[in-house]
Amino acid sequence: MAAVVFTVSLGAVTTAYAQDQDLGLIREDAITVAATASFPPIVSVDSSGAYVGIDAEIIEAIAKELGLRVEWVNIKFDGIIPGISAGRFDVGMTGITDTVERQQVVDFVNYADVGSGIIVARGNPKGVKGIDDICGLIVASQTGDLATTYAKRQSEKCVAEGRPAVTVNEFPEATQSMLQLRGGRADVIIHDYPLSAYKVQQSDGVLDLVGEQFSAAPYGMAIAKNREALAQALMRGLDAIIASGEYGRILEKYDVSQIAIGKATVNAAAR
Repeated sequence: MAAVVFTVSLGAVTTAYAQDQDLGLIREDAITVAATASFPPIVSVDSSGAYVGIDAEIIEAIAKELGLRVEWVNIKFDGIIPGISAGRFDVGMTGITDTVERQQVVDFVNYADVGSGIIVARGNPKGVKGIDDICGLIVASQTGDLATTYAKRQSEKCVAEGRPAVTVNEFPEATQSMLQLRGGRADVIIHDYPLSAYKVQQSDGVLDLVGEQFSAAPYGMAIAKNREALAQALMRGLDAIIASGEYGRILEKYDVSQIAIGKATVNAAAR
């Protein structure tokens, strides 16, 4: 599928912008955003009922630039894209990876490039610097997680190079893999980079994040096909918060500056 290309000239973004454009929103004064609000630090609901996290703060900042508010809808992840296509939501945003397959039914305004991160015990006793250093080590991972696939592929590479295989132990929940590392029964955990950074932040110094993120892919705000005016507005808002520094401050707050992009794009996975 060829990428849908939208062009947008970045000028001064004012709160009057959305009032001057027909964005086709469900509510004139709000962007209705579907999210699965149980994935810190991507998006979750705090004790006050507020939506918080990387995605939440980025879309709230974009909406503010456009003179709009965010109307949140908390639903299961597998209902987001069908709901966007059916016109029940304006935007879907819960760490959704932009893929060519998903572009068959929705478009994406890309706002980050996210890969996987490697977690080790404090002090990095095995000297792991990146994915190439896990040969012969024990990796605890979550069943079905893309990181499990990466670990198994690396094991095959290790063996092909005459090095020891990687032992990959899979568990139903991410919390179980964390317990394996904390208890010394695993050497490494691999998760999406924002989750890895968050787990390290919450570990009270027991865990370390090593190396750069790898196998990065674009995260995107999912919107219905052929919503060019909405795509341009979201791009305009994102470029504005990148230029103002607000975008960088949000990523720095969650220690995920590595996922930053320099300019909004659309359907980056198809390029």
